[in-house]
Amino acid sequence: MKRTGRSKAIAIKLQSLKNKASRLSYNQRGVLYIIANIVIVYAIWGFYTGNFSRLYTYSQRPSVSVELPSKTKLVNLATVESLDHSYPTRTIANDPIAADPVIAPKKPKAIAKIIVPVGPTQPDSQFSTYPAWSQDFLSDHSTKPSSTYWNVYQGIPQNSNKEAEYYTNEPINLRIQNGALTLEATQQSEPDGYSYGSARIDTQNKKSFLYGRIDITAIVPSGVGAWPAAWLLPANNKYEDLSPASNSVRYMNGGEIDLIEEVGFDPNVEYGIVHSISDLSNPGGVGDFSTVNVADSNSTYNLYSLLWTPTSITFEVNNVPFYTYARTTGAGYQTWPFDQPFYLILNLAVGGTWGGEDTSQFPTGIDNTALPASFNIQSIYYYPYVGS
Repeated sequence: MKRTGRSKAIAIKLQSLKNKASRLSYNQRGVLYIIANIVIVYAIWGFYTGNFSRLYTYSQRPSVSVELPSKTKLVNLATVESLDHSYPTRTIANDPIAADPVIAPKKPKAIAKIIVPVGPTQPDSQFSTYPAWSQDFLSDHSTKPSSTYWNVYQGIPQNSNKEAEYYTNEPINLRIQNGALTLEATQQSEPDGYSYGSARIDTQNKKSFLYGRIDITAIVPSGVGAWPAAWLLPANNKYEDLSPASNSVRYMNGGEIDLIEEVGFDPNVEYGIVHSISDLSNPGGVGDFSTVNVADSNSTYNLYSLLWTPTSITFEVNNVPFYTYARTTGAGYQTWPFDQPFYLILNLAVGGTWGGEDTSQFPTGIDNTALPASFNIQSIYYYPYVGS
């Protein structure tokens, strides 16, 4: 069949294109092949309803700057209440993404909050709600107190109380066991002729405190001759060299705070005591103190607290105050040396000038049948002072 004029013209043009293509180099024909494939794929994609319109809509969408939440560093426990776990919310009406009828906003993924193990809280508004420092022996799986915070004293007692114990680092006298830090007094042969072993630890040069609340959960041993204590001394006594104290007692210029103190011959009676150089003018030089009877102190964990502010020191048992020592107007270091950092001491003495005072039944003031005796501390929490 003869071709029509139109089909003949097309055939002539195709033959012309074929002749021109035959004159192209290999690389040029490759480029044309790729372009042709792109055109074919794009043409097929465009046949699906809405693809071109969505592409146009997206190209007209205004740009939006999204500010990502910054990383939050873990903070000291003292300021954990200042952590802001909230995130800014968007106003949907003014959000160009939310207002777009085609591109709906995706639901944001939940951002995990930082969870800091802060321990128990306390309600007194003078002190931080959360502890800044803690020792939770209930969950401590080690066998000895951490050297990060604690020094272990070894040797004879460094005081004038004529105590009968020799301090050791042996597990029989010092250990973490059954959810508690245990300081245990035992009758045994020790160096320098001592017949009793025990333990003493402190935070000197490692952890100090200036004002705040200190909570100690403990079982306090009884038994004639036992003399347990949790107490504080100046970290760097700024008043030590001041007169009129003599060289032998000038250390008293810095004061002392006895948070827990008991003598075994007077069981279940707990003392809260403050010492200063003014003790020398008090009858017997025994300091300012009061006592509270804690019927189960030698068998049950009770909470012993020191609430220390710039103007007062209060002692509590199970959140019930039993004594407050107040700073008087214009007081100097003689009665108020408690304006400097102190460190914490835990020890269990045996006998001595007070612990062994009752010799009516036991000539040495020590009931050997009451040994071993254990001072068990379950936890210690420190809440900084934040003001009224």
